[in-house]
Amino acid sequence: MDNFYARSVFFVKDAEAALAFYTKILGFELDWNHQSEGRAWVFEVSLFGFCLILNQVWNDTKDRAGHGRCFIGLEPDQATALCEHIRTKGIQISRDDWGKPTLVIKDMDGNELFFWVPESELASLESEMAKRKAKPIPPR
Repeated sequence: MDNFYARSVFFVKDAEAALAFYTKILGFELDWNHQSEGRAWVFEVSLFGFCLILNQVWNDTKDRAGHGRCFIGLEPDQATALCEHIRTKGIQISRDDWGKPTLVIKDMDGNELFFWVPESELASLESEMAKRKAKPIPPR
């Protein structure tokens, strides 16, 4: 038997805004995009082999936006690659302790991507992000 084609689905209030957030801010690639009336409606994005479907809410799903959580387990080298991607993109993160130190990325609706990363990686990333926030932005 072959592996199932399985994907998590996050419901979002504005699929067009979510598409821009996931591709431009988080650096995901767009795999496919089903549109309705010329706008994104349901689409799949991927990053480092992780695939996620995002779905515009509608009448019967309007209360689902922002209630998603997906856990992604990482090997040490994968955690390092993810943390470097986060540094490069300047992605906002938070920490949770969900059995282990957990790196959390939230989208604009509050859907959550949870990653277990080594404590040292997470602490280093948090420290760097705090320094970036503390630095004043030079005038142009």
